[in-house]
Amino acid sequence: MLKSYVIVISGVTASGKTTLIQELSHKLPDCSLISFDDYSIDALPSAPPIDTPIQEAVNQYDISMLMDDFLKVYNKHHFILVDFPFGYKHDTLKPYIDKVIYIKTPLDVCFARQILRDYTNKDGEQIRDWAKTYLNFARPIFVNHDKYISSDADLVIDGLLPLDKKAGLILNEFKLDNLF
Repeated sequence: MLKSYVIVISGVTASGKTTLIQELSHKLPDCSLISFDDYSIDALPSAPPIDTPIQEAVNQYDISMLMDDFLKVYNKHHFILVDFPFGYKHDTLKPYIDKVIYIKTPLDVCFARQILRDYTNKDGEQIRDWAKTYLNFARPIFVNHDKYISSDADLVIDGLLPLDKKAGLILNEFKLDNLF
């Protein structure tokens, strides 16, 4: 019977999770990708308030739709790559995870990437409002997330490395290209 090898890529918003799982999928055979962003989990009515410390909030997030899709591909592909900000910390996905890689990207770079990604069609006032919110409210949340989620990752990689180097580090560290 096939046993899927499950790799979770974690990091704060705009750290490069999705880009990295896409790159890894080109280098590993028989992959399935699951992306947290496809489920709008943090927008569900059941999601905890944004200012809830991650240590309390992580298991309050309803990931049942993500898990439904995950279980449809589990043990049907050699690799399942999951873009998931919570690493090992969410009790529902944790039993399935083989490795967690945390992308440690400087928060100023994440902020700039988020502006480029999410605010391209916004006016200057909306961008300034997000910058104020980030400085006064969101940044401490990201700092806490970064520290808590990365604490038990199997590998922490520098988010400023070129994409091919990040993928190479992961493949070499866990000998993934030799598993199957």
